[in-house]
Amino acid sequence: MRLSLLLPLAAAASPALADTLPLARGAYVERGDACADAPNAVIRRYDGQGIGSSKVGRCTGRVLVHIRRRYTLRQNCEQYGDPRGRRFRATDNVKVRVDGRTSFTDLKTGTHYRLCPGLHPASRS
Repeated sequence: MRLSLLLPLAAAASPALADTLPLARGAYVERGDACADAPNAVIRRYDGQGIGSSKVGRCTGRVLVHIRRRYTLRQNCEQYGDPRGRRFRATDNVKVRVDGRTSFTDLKTGTHYRLCPGLHPASRS
């Protein structure tokens, strides 16, 4: 009986249910680009699990390293853009610095992204 009462509590505390990064969910655009006119190439999407783009989506990630505001994620994402229209999944490491709840920097490219609340994450793919 006691075990059956604890299982829902253990599931609720599971890290898999929490966001991977301390970022607001939504669409992010490179610094210097207007939210309304941003081309797909400069848009990143954070859905609580991983960071996607116009070429990758449906990402699931886990934190490998977290030091202060820097995170290394191992992401498994669906890849788009195959000339034959095929989709496949691939795994990659993503390194970011969380600059605030609504901004982050891609540490591989040095590109800074900010949240665009009016840009719906699913509206551009």
